[in-house]
Amino acid sequence: MTPEQKLAALFAAEAPPARDYLFQARMAQAIALRRAWMTVAALVPWVVAAIAVLWALIPVVGPMSDSLGAALQPAAAMLAGAAVTAVAALWLSRRFNGGIRGPFSAG
Repeated sequence: MTPEQKLAALFAAEAPPARDYLFQARMAQAIALRRAWMTVAALVPWVVAAIAVLWALIPVVGPMSDSLGAALQPAAAMLAGAAVTAVAALWLSRRFNGGIRGPFSAG
């Protein structure tokens, strides 16, 4: 074995391992998904508390519903429109995400 071959073998043994970018991307996606679900799970107690408070306020707000109904109708329509837009945007992004290949996409 020549000195150059010995040196090349030494460098090859100390070289960092090859990276599997597809595995890294899938692991990052799995971690992000788990963090998202954990965030949702952390918000559940707050939602339950808000529902309990609103349920307790029904006797107070109930008599005012006639006057509040007309005042809150435009705001409710805007919130419904925003919710429909958000759901449509999420659905379309999922539907068309598979058809677009980025520079680092696998396959």
